[in-house]
Amino acid sequence: MKKRIADFIKGSSLQNPFSDSQARNFSDTKLINEFCPISNYWSLFNDQHEILLGTRGSGKTFLLKMMRYSMLKRIETPQAQQLAEKKEYIALYVPMYLEFVTHLTSADTSEEKQIQLFQFAFNCLLAQSLLVELKEILSEEKDKVKWAKTNMDLALALNDSWFDDHTQNVTDLFSLMNRLRKLFYNFDVTTGDMSTIPPVFKRQIGASLLAVKEMVAEHLRLREEPTWIVCIDEAEFLSEPLQRCINSVFRSDSRRIALKVATLPYYHRTLQTLDPDVSVSAGNDFSYRVVDMKYDDVDFYNLTNTLVSNRIKTRFDSSLQIAKLEDFLGTCGEDAQIDYYREEVGSKLATYDAILGDIIEELSDERKKSVDNYPNQRKTIYDKFAPIFYVRRMYQLSRKGNTKPGWYAGSQMVRKIAQGNPRAFIQIMNNLFEKARVSELTPKVQHGVIINYVQAFCESTQALESNGPTIYRELDLIASKLHEHVHNQKIRSTGCNFVLSFDCDQSFEYARKWLQQAIAYSRVTVGEDALLNGITKRTVFLLANTYAAKYWLPMRADVSPQNIAIRNSQVGTYTVKIPGKKGPLIEQLSFFEEDSE
Repeated sequence: MKKRIADFIKGSSLQNPFSDSQARNFSDTKLINEFCPISNYWSLFNDQHEILLGTRGSGKTFLLKMMRYSMLKRIETPQAQQLAEKKEYIALYVPMYLEFVTHLTSADTSEEKQIQLFQFAFNCLLAQSLLVELKEILSEEKDKVKWAKTNMDLALALNDSWFDDHTQNVTDLFSLMNRLRKLFYNFDVTTGDMSTIPPVFKRQIGASLLAVKEMVAEHLRLREEPTWIVCIDEAEFLSEPLQRCINSVFRSDSRRIALKVATLPYYHRTLQTLDPDVSVSAGNDFSYRVVDMKYDDVDFYNLTNTLVSNRIKTRFDSSLQIAKLEDFLGTCGEDAQIDYYREEVGSKLATYDAILGDIIEELSDERKKSVDNYPNQRKTIYDKFAPIFYVRRMYQLSRKGNTKPGWYAGSQMVRKIAQGNPRAFIQIMNNLFEKARVSELTPKVQHGVIINYVQAFCESTQALESNGPTIYRELDLIASKLHEHVHNQKIRSTGCNFVLSFDCDQSFEYARKWLQQAIAYSRVTVGEDALLNGITKRTVFLLANTYAAKYWLPMRADVSPQNIAIRNSQVGTYTVKIPGKKGPLIEQLSFFEEDSE
């Protein structure tokens, strides 16, 4: 094995470079240092309204923050530089933090008043975001006299457009920013008089930008009016009435304004607008975009390497020669599975021929009879059953005494456990880095760290809001039944996927509620069709790899039909089964409406 970079970390007291995982708290410098231009990023620069669906920690905030002009111009790639130079798209960032929404809606006010407060607050924050990016664009003016004049002229013009009076001493963008902040932070949502708010801030969200965007383009002497991209982050915190405010923009003539709204799957709760007779539809008024990555995507591979390299070199030791995750964890052979298995049982028992023989021995009598009919047993037997065989054998080894096998280890396994989620990956790396301070990161040590992580992750399910205890209980039942199917009988083709059959509509509605949240919080995964069109009675679900690791299940989908009965005291009985042949695609069913089956 190669010398691990982690070996240099042993005994170090320097700060763990993986101690923070939430992009909302990142400085601009930190964002730039960790930026890896995934394919989804470039395609976001368009003039279409979009709702970005991504599980918790999938990188939605990072993507939206990096779209800002002030960040785009700092990306050292030809594509970014071209976008920044042309100024065809200028993005503004408006976060919907929970505390922000709670502050607006906590008062004992009517729905109408809450909408008014939200429109006011949003337009204030949007105006502030505009000023931030305008200051960045103005900084490109090298002539100090021209810069000062444009700064003053633009500030005065914006002030005239937004405010009814000139009592405030606004002389530049900085003083205008102070005025906006006073307007926003000094207003009491409980007792404040809405009549004191300038009219433009009380209109439809986006009005503060619509009122000035043409004038801004003129003052900046842009070759043509840009498309203004308004990035709305963490929209899952918005109630249905507030989401209707956003939907209303989808239906209006926004005139070169495009909304990019980031939210969790199934948390875009309504298609209604502020007009009760008007609703929006996906494909016509806006589009859904799934931003989650797969663990084996090139994007995720590159991102994890960038995170490891940049975080360790910029925050820990710049002299270390580290370019990818493998440099931190070390490498095994081309086939990590057989290499780790060999470490546990010895080289004699870990040849392909020996393992193939063991697999055949564990097959059912009926399947054994057909083995000799396969001309290529390596492909038909080994490739099909090896992932299940290894999990079965390693689980057996893990139950012998206090020994831990070195199974859940290595770069490929870390990416699998993270399952394409950047936040999960950083959290795993945080734990591995801490362990590297006191121990060499051998496969057995890595296994222990990862097992502790997945157990803590699964336990944390109980703390999820609303349905946390239900999700925890139901997934434990499902995973336990799948575990029995894998380990308590002859070896057979199996995986972590399952479908649900229901004895009544009540059972389906009960399950849909907790399943939607389980998907949003990366406990269960589904195909893109179910993400976009909603869960139905025919949806195929896949347990997250964290659960697969905890319950010693093969991290894959399969089509072996196996029924598993699960009893629920609240709603009766429904069945969990591993799916058989894939049926026809579900018609375009909205997840905002009940399934009619």
